[in-house]
Amino acid sequence: MTDHTRRTVLKAAGASTIAIALAGCAGDDDNGDDEENGADGEFEIEAGTEIVLDGYSSHWEGLEPSEIEGEENPTLVLEEGEEYTMEWINADGVAHDLQIWDEDDELVDDLATDSIEDEGESDSLEFTAEPEMVTYVCEYHETNQIGDLVVE
Repeated sequence: MTDHTRRTVLKAAGASTIAIALAGCAGDDDNGDDEENGADGEFEIEAGTEIVLDGYSSHWEGLEPSEIEGEENPTLVLEEGEEYTMEWINADGVAHDLQIWDEDDELVDDLATDSIEDEGESDSLEFTAEPEMVTYVCEYHETNQIGDLVVE
């Protein structure tokens, strides 16, 4: 009788483990979908286009061109050697700036705006897209307020 009870307990424990594992996988799928829905898409930006972003401590939010409107930290695909303008607007009244960094998190060609603390104020950068440009970032909120640049 002890073997039967032990076997029953082991079967129940095994079934519970499988149920928990399957539930965990289902939870991972849901989280993956949430992340995918919030993931940055890549947006090809035509040469000469003015890119406009709202600056929040938690993220950059695309305003223009229309393809990036409402996107958080959109990945911008730029054409090498072409001219672009990036304007940002302080959307939350917290100090921000806009910088373009290389893969070593170093400033590229002194491309940085002034720091602005006043909500509604803006600044912009005009630049030629170069392959070493990999991110646009606010130095004050570099873990949240950062987007990728892809120069092709």
